[in-house]
Amino acid sequence: MSRLVYKPTPPLSRYIESIWQVASSGGPPSRQRVYPDGAMALVIHLDKPTATYFIDNEPSRVRVPLLAGPFSRSFHFDPSQSTSVIGIAFRPGAARVFFSVAAHELHNTDIALRDLVPDEADLLLNAVCSAKGDQERFLVVEEYLIRKLANGPSVHPAIRYSVDQLSRRAGVRGIRQLQLESGLSHTRFIQLFREQVGLTPKLFCRVRRFRVLLDQIKSGISVNWADLAIDCGYFDQAHLIRDFRAFAGVTPLAYSRAIANSNERSLVEVVEG
Repeated sequence: MSRLVYKPTPPLSRYIESIWQVASSGGPPSRQRVYPDGAMALVIHLDKPTATYFIDNEPSRVRVPLLAGPFSRSFHFDPSQSTSVIGIAFRPGAARVFFSVAAHELHNTDIALRDLVPDEADLLLNAVCSAKGDQERFLVVEEYLIRKLANGPSVHPAIRYSVDQLSRRAGVRGIRQLQLESGLSHTRFIQLFREQVGLTPKLFCRVRRFRVLLDQIKSGISVNWADLAIDCGYFDQAHLIRDFRAFAGVTPLAYSRAIANSNERSLVEVVEG
């Protein structure tokens, strides 16, 4: 499997983490787990009309292109079912600039883009499928997003700031302070955060902390779980294990062993916009 990552330039880079394309040669059916990151994504399959994913072994099928909501739980998909996929990884809270749906309505679920903007979805799919080569496909997607950005609402500055701070901090003790700094009431702060990000501030902070933990484990360095729990802002090792299992569906030890024993290798190439 190969993965090509395109990094857009400003102003898109303020809202888009990356535009990526995955290509594979099919292969036998399998299950690959996707871990939550608290952000939304737009996904386009170039060779299939629908995408299928599994939560607790229950399949869900969504017509593509699809808008994936912010997940706070892991799910599975079968990479053999599609050989060419393009995705847009939005920064947390940024998808609301491009699509009018409230982010919390898509928490742990996906929606077909045509259910939001029917004509737009078909035009995007046709343009991407008609593009010749990887670079042209990236440019088609980038131009689509730039047009959307020109007419989209702005992210509330208090939410943008809070997302940035909660993504950096190890714990949840700063949420109350962020609310006070925003000048918003507690109720309004939580409501606005959910509308634009899709999760409550506390849940978002837990998910982002979990992602830091994943990166630590994937680094390949020998893990001292008690020290890692402290480094990542958990109360203790038991707290780390409970939170990890809630988001990943497996224990951190099982995850680290799977990473160590994995024979899969992906070719990743980064292209600057």
